[in-house]
Amino acid sequence: MSLDPLSKLMQRYCFAYTATHDFSVADQIMADDYTFYMGEHAFTGREEAYKPAADRQFRAYPGLGFAVHDFFSNGDRCAMYFSEFGHSIQYGADSAWHGVSLYRWNGRLLTECRIEQDYYGRRRQLLSKTPDPIDQPAYAPWTAAVEKADPSSEAAAASWLKDGGLLKSKIGGLDDERVAPSIARVLLLSANTEVLDIMSAGKRVAFQVRVTGEYAGGLAELRGHEGTTAALYATGFADIENGDVCNVKAVTDRYTMERRILASVKK
Repeated sequence: MSLDPLSKLMQRYCFAYTATHDFSVADQIMADDYTFYMGEHAFTGREEAYKPAADRQFRAYPGLGFAVHDFFSNGDRCAMYFSEFGHSIQYGADSAWHGVSLYRWNGRLLTECRIEQDYYGRRRQLLSKTPDPIDQPAYAPWTAAVEKADPSSEAAAASWLKDGGLLKSKIGGLDDERVAPSIARVLLLSANTEVLDIMSAGKRVAFQVRVTGEYAGGLAELRGHEGTTAALYATGFADIENGDVCNVKAVTDRYTMERRILASVKK
């Protein structure tokens, strides 16, 4: 069987480029004005913004590995749940961490990525010198059926997100909760969720959100900073079954949120 064009492009993105660190492939699959969004930042330009950021990660983790655990596409957009893993030169330790990314393309090249990676969980592993296990990769992500976008699925997920569903979701669905020795989920009071991006393929939905509110705990590093205004970004997957949200898998920028709060205190 022949692969859907976007799925085939993503196969190249993952295993001809990301897993090999071959920037010549990036030139072939990314638009010149490729933009990636991570947390509060937007970085535009394959050469001036994306490549330097990727190169820093590749240098910090020589031989950095990559595994795709889940992927879906509607032919125009796609989303991926993945892990990166490797050996940190700085810490002399191994680690594996999850990410969720959403993509756009122009029919030939990738133009946009919205992504979060669990750097908080990665830091825990590096400091403890105890790496998390790597999840099993998907058997055949690129041959999965391509389904049309479903506005009703997107509406159901958006409503759930705006009602605060993400931070109230079942334990085990966010960040490293399935494997970490203790749960470190951000708690925000009077939370407001802004849906920054959302896409679907049938009953599968991927999203990027910004949740703002009053920090009320969850991270040991922020003990004593309760009451601070905070913003938490996240990208994630969810399925819609009988109108309900289930099978949530999301990654938050809790590490960067921590840094933002601590930096604001120093000012």
